[in-house]
Order: sequence, then structure tokens, then C-alpha cells
Amino acid sequence: MKLYPTSQATRTQRPWASLAAVFLSLACFGLSPVAAAALSEWPSKPVRLVVPYAPGGIADIAARSAAQKMAEQTGQPFVVENKPGADTRIGTEYVARAKGDAYVLLLAGGGFAVNNALFDNLPYDTVRDFVPVGLVVSNPLLLVTAADKPYQNVGDLVQAAKKGEVITLASGGRGTLSHMSMELLASSTGVPITHVPYKGGSAHTADVVSGLVSGIFENPSSALPLVRSGKYKPLAVTGAQRNSALPDVPTVMESGVEGFEVINWFGMFAPAGIEPATTQQMAAVLGRALQDESLRKRFSSEGVTVGGPLGSQFGSFVADETKKWATIVESRNIRDNQ
Repeated sequence: MKLYPTSQATRTQRPWASLAAVFLSLACFGLSPVAAAALSEWPSKPVRLVVPYAPGGIADIAARSAAQKMAEQTGQPFVVENKPGADTRIGTEYVARAKGDAYVLLLAGGGFAVNNALFDNLPYDTVRDFVPVGLVVSNPLLLVTAADKPYQNVGDLVQAAKKGEVITLASGGRGTLSHMSMELLASSTGVPITHVPYKGGSAHTADVVSGLVSGIFENPSSALPLVRSGKYKPLAVTGAQRNSALPDVPTVMESGVEGFEVINWFGMFAPAGIEPATTQQMAAVLGRALQDESLRKRFSSEGVTVGGPLGSQFGSFVADETKKWATIVESRNIRDNQ
């Protein structure tokens, strides 16, 4: 569905058309016309979208892109606030404490589905304290090494580990999808791999390029420029299918690691305690915003898919991810008591 802006003159002359469009759109999310009418006031003031990551990464870019389209659609500002730190716990806890506030939202990533299992003293519960609104962007990761490393594929990396070579894979921090992908690869292949966590952002890049660490499971938006410039060598993608941005790079499963699939994702959540009808409206607004063709084209060139399940369907997706990573956290004994 494309977004078709309506002029003020048209809205004034044909209010019934605008209202009918709202009812039709919301009906797609299970709302009756009566409920839709009750929701017409959201948002009636600026909305704060909290991003528990540093500025400049894929999460920040996705949040700002979605916020811009939601603002254009609703006529209300959507203000992005970066609150990084403590493996995303600072920003996430901030939103959890905003219980019942429909004007504070969270843009969380795959680590959101890991933290309940990973941390003993988490100051919030990702199931109890949040309501899923919708998937914003998703993408497979790329397993990359320095261009001069001898590995040509995942099999070479695994064989090197089996022969006693110390394989080190960087990540953006404990519990991130780059870390959990490394743990899943080690578990699936039975080879030792050493985790080297960095403090998010691009702090690891120089060490991967120089060969100080063996490689990293990286977001395509960050990795592709380095692949294209010849500094990174891509070994595999983590999705079930090849990435259209790198069609010649095989999947990890194609490389012989059966059942290996990791999708990095970022989705929108509201704090618990908000009326269900309001969260349905949030999902409707987000869903329409993410249908913008210019937004989709911008991300597709970087191997990133815009949009996906909304509301309860997104909740089911997050529940499946949470169960999957809880199993890896337990089997790999990587709980953190901090």
C-alpha cells in the first residue's frame, strides 16, 4: 500500500473520504469503525521513540526513517532519543518504566529477545513490560573476514578451528545478534570460537580489517561498503535464502551448517498498560508508514527488508525468537549475572 498524502483542501471538502480511509485501514488490524473513531486522537501530541543504541547504526537509521514517515502521516512529531548503554538495557528500562504512556515507544533489536535469558538481574521483563507494535526492518547478517584471510567459506573457517587455529569473532556486545550468531555457529559445528565483544557501533571494524580478529557476523548496511571496497571478504549470509545485495555469497546452511538461520531485526514496542485499541492504532500507523516505496527502495539496496508482521503477529515472532535464543544461552552457558 502506498501512502497518498491528502491536501488540506481535499480533507475539508471531503471529510467523509478521509474518515472512510481511516476506518478501512484500521479494519485491516481488527478494529471496528466504532473503535477506529475512538482512536482518531492518537497521536494528539509529539511521540518520543527511544533507541537504546548509539547514533549512526542500522537501528538509529531505521528509527529515524520510520519516525519521519509516521510524522508525515499523522501530522505529529516523532522524536528519536538515543539512550545507549549496558547492552541496550538503559534505554529499554527507560521505556519499561513509562508504563501506560502511549507517547513513549521503543525501537528494539534482536538482543531484546535474548536479554531475559541472558541477564539474571534484568530490571524489566520483555514479555510482561512491553506490547509489540510491529517489525520495522530485518535482514540476514553477513559473516565477513579481512580480505587477506585465507578462508573462502564457512567450511574453511570451521576446518581451521578443528585443526587448532584460534578463531575469534567480534561482536557489538554480549547478547547482540552478532554474538548469538557466533554462539550458534560454535554450537552447530562443535568447534571452539572465542567471542571478542566491542562496545557497539563500528569499534570493531579496524580490528576485523587488520585481521586482529578472525571476523564478525555483521549487518549488511555496515558491511557492504567494506565488501565493495575490498576490505571485507564475505563468507556467508545467515538467512534461509541468499541476500539479493550479494547473490553470489552462499548461506551458512548452503555451506554445510544444517538448520543455521539468523535474522537481525528491529521492531517497535510500547510500554505495558496502554489500551489495546491504542496499540492497534500504533500498529496501523506504523504499517502504513512502512509501505512507503522510497523507504523500501532505500533499504533494499543495502540488503535490508522494510516492514513485516504487526501487533500480535509480531508478538508471536518475538516469542519464537526469545525461545530460540534462550535455548542457546542455556546450552552455551553464557548467562550474565551483572
